[in-house]
Amino acid sequence: MTRTAGTLTRYAALGCLGYVLAGLGAILPELRAERDLPRGEAALYPSGFALGLVVVGLVGPRLVRRLGAAALPVCLAALAGGCALLAFGGGRVDSGAGAVLLGLGGAGLVQIVPAELRAAHADGGTVAIGEANAVSSAASVLAPLVIGFVLGQGLGWRAGFLVPPVAVAVVLLVVLVPGRAPAVVPPDGDAGAGRAPRAFRTLWVDLVLAVAVEFCVLFWAADFLHTGKGLPSGGAAVASTGFVLGMAVGRALVARAIRLAGDDLRLLCSATALATVGFAVFWAVPAAFAAVGGLFVTGLGVALLYPVTLGQALAAWPERPVRAAARCALASGVAVGAGPPLLGSLADLSGMRAAFLLAPTLLLVLLARCVLRLASRNQARRSEPA
Repeated sequence: MTRTAGTLTRYAALGCLGYVLAGLGAILPELRAERDLPRGEAALYPSGFALGLVVVGLVGPRLVRRLGAAALPVCLAALAGGCALLAFGGGRVDSGAGAVLLGLGGAGLVQIVPAELRAAHADGGTVAIGEANAVSSAASVLAPLVIGFVLGQGLGWRAGFLVPPVAVAVVLLVVLVPGRAPAVVPPDGDAGAGRAPRAFRTLWVDLVLAVAVEFCVLFWAADFLHTGKGLPSGGAAVASTGFVLGMAVGRALVARAIRLAGDDLRLLCSATALATVGFAVFWAVPAAFAAVGGLFVTGLGVALLYPVTLGQALAAWPERPVRAAARCALASGVAVGAGPPLLGSLADLSGMRAAFLLAPTLLLVLLARCVLRLASRNQARRSEPA
């Protein structure tokens, strides 16, 4: 696969988003303390991202066609502006608006980057999408480390949450002047597009489950380590890096894992089982060190779920690449908008330890769906005439 300057630029754009999303999880305990919020309400900040995903999922194809080459710069500007408004908004309305603006920009990147990578690479973009998510995961490793460091230095969470992604976004905006980095997504020609194929709809549900697990752990791991394992807030933010570090390692190896497995469906079954085992260690073992190790294994398994399922979903509707990417963004919006807030509300009612069992429940549902599909496919192959 040839990695052009445009490919690397899109990797960096997704890296900004990865940093911001991991940063949101790391600062949730600080936001709750600073603004005296229950967990259910604090989870509404990440839900701004979910709202953006839903909006983009519904109207994204039309926006992409209208913005053309300006789509990626506009999304980056919205991401950076939303971060600033969330950090410095004077009240809940201002900061909530910042979360929504951040979500719109981030959701646009979720739609545009995979579709452009898929269109730009002859292999269908699965490897490029996996590498882009690996960059995003690597950036997300930095977020809790940087935020934990600045908290330890008494500098406040804003310095760690805001400065790095905004600085990178500004650099990319200088590079991504409209006309210098033309969009590579082909026209859908889908003003009256019909219903999505059945295979796409099946994978859409899998995508909801995979993303819900990822963001439940991403947003609430630091809180669980703080309240459930007794770590201080700065230490919990740093320890939560175990998950995003596992994600980064897993996504860096996604191309090799696909080649070794030789089959996306078997790979999904194995990755889901690995994530479930890792979560069991994270949740059940009292020692913080062992829990972080389980969190790393969880991230290692979860890392493969989104890029592999996304690649399958986009391939299942090749005639409508922009619409397919928008519908996948909608799946992510449903997952992020439902999963983390539900977990936060359950934690307010029954405690974080019991509420966190939502994540392995979703993993087991996803595993059952993948195993049933694998068994059905194997049965169909055995019934074929020799």
